[in-house]
Amino acid sequence: MMRSMFSGVSSLRVHQTKMDVIANNIANVNTDGFKSQRATFADAFYQNLQGASGPDPQFGRSGTNPQQVGLGLKLASIDNLMQQGIARRTDNALDLAIEGGGFFIVQDRGGANLFTRAGRIERDADWNLHIGGNMLMGWGTVADPNTPGGYAVDRGLLAPISLSGDKQSMPSEPTTQVNIAGNLNSTQLSTRIRNGVEEQYRTVPMTIYDSLGNSYVVNIDYVYHKDMSTAADSPYSYWTMELQTGSVEVDAGPPPVMEEGVLAYLEGDRKNPVVIGMCLLGGADITAGGSISDFQDNMNTVATIAFNSNGDLVGIGRADVDAVSGNPIPVTFNTAAATGWPMAAADNWMNGNVFEFDIVPIAKVAPAATFGNTGGVTSSYEPPPPSNTTLTQPGVLTFNFQELGQRGQENTSIRALRMDGGGPGTLTDISVGADGTIYGRYSNGRDRILGQVPLAFFSNPAGLERVGNSFWRTTANSGAFDGVGLIGQMIGGALEGSNVDLAEQFTEMITTQRGFQAASRTITVSDELLQELVNLKR
Repeated sequence: MMRSMFSGVSSLRVHQTKMDVIANNIANVNTDGFKSQRATFADAFYQNLQGASGPDPQFGRSGTNPQQVGLGLKLASIDNLMQQGIARRTDNALDLAIEGGGFFIVQDRGGANLFTRAGRIERDADWNLHIGGNMLMGWGTVADPNTPGGYAVDRGLLAPISLSGDKQSMPSEPTTQVNIAGNLNSTQLSTRIRNGVEEQYRTVPMTIYDSLGNSYVVNIDYVYHKDMSTAADSPYSYWTMELQTGSVEVDAGPPPVMEEGVLAYLEGDRKNPVVIGMCLLGGADITAGGSISDFQDNMNTVATIAFNSNGDLVGIGRADVDAVSGNPIPVTFNTAAATGWPMAAADNWMNGNVFEFDIVPIAKVAPAATFGNTGGVTSSYEPPPPSNTTLTQPGVLTFNFQELGQRGQENTSIRALRMDGGGPGTLTDISVGADGTIYGRYSNGRDRILGQVPLAFFSNPAGLERVGNSFWRTTANSGAFDGVGLIGQMIGGALEGSNVDLAEQFTEMITTQRGFQAASRTITVSDELLQELVNLKR
């Protein structure tokens, strides 16, 4: 009698525990990053009434099975089900949903590491990143001139991610690299007459910056040389890329006047302006007695671009100037060179697809720089200095034409792609990429890498222990965390939802309820049997 009652009581107890688990799962059906649990049962001890015996052919006896009476059941386990939840869009740039395995790493106020799948990243007034008040751990950055923005991720030991200090501002950066992309179609060009010669061309504006962060608009003319390109013995199609300043109006309009290029003036009067700006110079220097028109005449920097019959770029060269018209003309390339690669005379050929211009500051002009084949010699033109005499820094402006082609079936579309340089700016916004890289957007329109959010992976993530607020901590059975994160896959602007399946939970709730009712009924029946036993003595 008592055994059945004890079995019923144990069943009530474990079914109540399972119901607690189900209720907690249902309560967290909308909790970000929540992982559901599962309660499992196992039968408990058994009382042996009779042991088993084997068959005995000598006496004609068969074997008998053991006779046992169970003493109820027990809770076998409460498992963490780590299946991934569905990612839902939030359009919050700092929200992250992990795609696959892994956990975000945070540090509580006591310095202990905690882990979570709920990527609700926030920032405080000091631009510290945190999740639920615990500092988000990640990688910082180191200076790297070969990356956009000048910084790369330093993947070492983890530290709290803070975007304060020098990350709040971006210094000015001169333009040093311009990647030209697109297509030049020789039939989709504009026409003009220059020095009595008809030209077909396409103008593309480009903004460049000096070392002080001053911006200058440069108009790049791509001029197609049809006669040379279509000649019977011509192996290539020739273009000249011309960085033009155009004409400068000095008799009207408030200074500075900038029409097509990068010439400006400050101080002085309109008849005798002081030239200030980023100037594009050719090979000739400006003498002390030079005029504005002389200055303009030498402000053209021209390169030759050549394409083969497939429309692929074959190289870049330095252009010549026509002795009669003064218009730039392309250099011709010798296809029979001993090296097997097209060459040009007078070292005008630049191997590959990169063309470089020297940047040399003009003395006593601020800000100022010269672009062109100056050979490192500062111009001798020295106008009266303006009030600000700080000079820009010398350097090299590199044009890369690797992504430029000439294909007739495509429209003419040229742009400056992946161009560096810019003025100073302050941090205005941040976003996180799919690999956890944190990008800062600054007021100057430029981006910079500010760090990276790594993930922690465990050999047995189901062995982690819950500590509330969607956080976990390691246990002896989860595997250790060594303080070094790994790169994972993430979805920006999204959060991982709970993996609770309501249909499954309600089904489990029904079976749990029926199991509980049946166990309580065994207790009732056992009680009635005991009552009958007691009633034997009246």
